[in-house]
Order: sequence, then structure tokens, then C-alpha cells
Amino acid sequence: MENSFFVFSDNNSPIVLERFHMCTWEFNNNSSLIEFGFEISKETIVEDSLSISLYIPWINKSCEVKDLYNKLKIAENSRFIFNDSVSSTDSLDGGRNIEGVVHTFADRNKLCILPATLDISQDQIISATLDLETYCSLKSEEKPNVYFRFWVKPTIPYVSMRKKGIGKSTIIYDIKINEKRNIPDNQISLLRNKEVCEIKNCFSFNIVPNKYDILFFDNSSLKSVRTLEYESFNKYLGDRRVKKDELIVVFNKKKDKESYSFFSIYSKERIGLSQFSLAILINIICGILLFIPSYRNSLNSEDGFHDLLYKLPIEIYIAIAIVIITVLYFIWPWVKGGLIKLWDIIKKKIWNKK
Repeated sequence: MENSFFVFSDNNSPIVLERFHMCTWEFNNNSSLIEFGFEISKETIVEDSLSISLYIPWINKSCEVKDLYNKLKIAENSRFIFNDSVSSTDSLDGGRNIEGVVHTFADRNKLCILPATLDISQDQIISATLDLETYCSLKSEEKPNVYFRFWVKPTIPYVSMRKKGIGKSTIIYDIKINEKRNIPDNQISLLRNKEVCEIKNCFSFNIVPNKYDILFFDNSSLKSVRTLEYESFNKYLGDRRVKKDELIVVFNKKKDKESYSFFSIYSKERIGLSQFSLAILINIICGILLFIPSYRNSLNSEDGFHDLLYKLPIEIYIAIAIVIITVLYFIWPWVKGGLIKLWDIIKKKIWNKK
């Protein structure tokens, strides 16, 4: 799966990101989610509105997107995401907390959390627009960095590269951010004139099922590996796919580079129902093939096709039924995925007609 991302701004003055967060989720039910977080340096905010765009190679208008302001304005969720306790929260709009809040942390600088208006274009770009009018009314010495965050739900099962063997499954993440040499050929005219945003600190989180082992990682960027804090994440994300003790978090960080890349490999041994089913299928087919020569010798040349079927032992029919059921077991995930996509297309057409 291609995962080259480009962050750029349409504002007249260059925008510097103090931190860029990227959090990929791979769930056990063959689905995924990806979060993006942007901390904008206050020194580069000179206008009362701001637009930041993110090129995502696999995004399209069918992808679900959601701004996470309503989650992060809650102190408990921000304490968890930023790994620091929130000592106080100030509202930008007199207590309504609709236009933004400022969190004061115990050990890090204040941070202004703002809502973002999100839009997906036909060019595989998602644009986030921030209204900074209320923020700009703060006194200069009181202005903190600005932060917003959103998630994207892909229409594809995985945002990683998956390799499935008979005995092993592998997840490969090859994430590249602002690497201009990786601009796709069909996007060169669009992106070559864009000035990518400077990113001082880049954070990458891979959240994968704990059945996988880390096969390869970058020693220079790996910061921690831990079991997902279920209670906190469940409260923050509110996603039923998050199950207790099923996911691990692999955290990588790099800083002060023109572009960033994160490469990691996860694998798990697969000796389960699929392997047993495949072994049964092979044994049955081999048994039928061994039976055919002896059965052919017992046939009368005058027997018709109906007679041949009638003379077959009942065990052969049972074996054929097992073969059909086993084949259906293997192809059912693809059939189910196709039916879901077809149903989504039908629903959208019905919705558009309304």
C-alpha cells in the first residue's frame, strides 16, 4: 500500500509544525483507521484563518473523516493523548467551548485546541481550515501553539502492506512524509509548486493486534512498545473495534529533518482453522484422484452418465460437499467485501436521488 504523505499550506506565509502526529490502527476484523494531528507553531500564525492540506495517496470522497475537537476539548482525553496532566482549561468563547479551548499542562507549554472544517478534493487531498479570529484576539504573550486532529476511515481494509502466506502473515509499514522524490507522476504538476510545511518533530504510532511480533524496527526512532490502554482509548476514540488486551502501540519519533520515513515489519505465525481447512481440502482431493483409477476399471462401457453418477459411493458425494464448503470458506471474505461495497454504492445512489 502506497503511504507517501505531503503536508503543505495554502497561506501566504510559511507554516511550521512543531509536532505532526500520525497514528495508524489495524483491527482484528480486517479494518483500519488513521489519525493525523497538527501542532502549529504560534510564531508562524499571522492571519485570522489558516488552511493546511494533506496529500493522502489512497483517500477518496467515499472515505469517512471526523474532526476530533469535541474529544480533545475534554481534559481527560487531552491528558491521555499528550501524556501530561491538564491543570486547567480556558474557553475561547465564554464557556461554550465551541470555538476552542486552551489547556494548561503540568509539564509542557499551553496548547490551544481548535475545531477544523475538513474537505476532501478529487486530487486525493484533504484540507483542514481553521478559524483563528478568536485565537488572534488573545494577547501576544498568552498565545500558545495551535493544535487540531482528525481521523480518516479508509475504504480499503488496510493502510499497510499485507503479505499472507500459508503459515505466516506479515504487516509492513513504509511511511514517508514530505519526501518530494516520492511525488506520484500524476500529482507532479499539483505538488511540485507547493511548499511543504516544515515539521520539527514527527511522531508515528502503529497500533496493531498483539498477535503480531515486531520483526523489524528502526532503533534510532523507536521510543516505546506497550499494550494499548483500553479504558483511556475506548473513552477517547469510542470505537467498538477497540478491544481490551487485543492491541499494542509501537511509538516512533524523529525530529529536525526535511522529510521523514518510518519503516517497520510485524509478523505472526498462522497455524489455525485456515491451515487445517487447506490440509483437509488437499487430502480430500488427493483421495478422490486416487479413487478414480480403480473406479474407472469397474465401469461398464455401456453405462450412461446417469448410471455413472448413480454408482458413485455416497462417500464421494460427501467428500465433494466438503470440498465445496471448504472452498466457500476461503472465498467468503472476498465475496462479503464485494457485497458490502456494492451495498454502499447502492445506498449512496439512493441518497443522492433524495
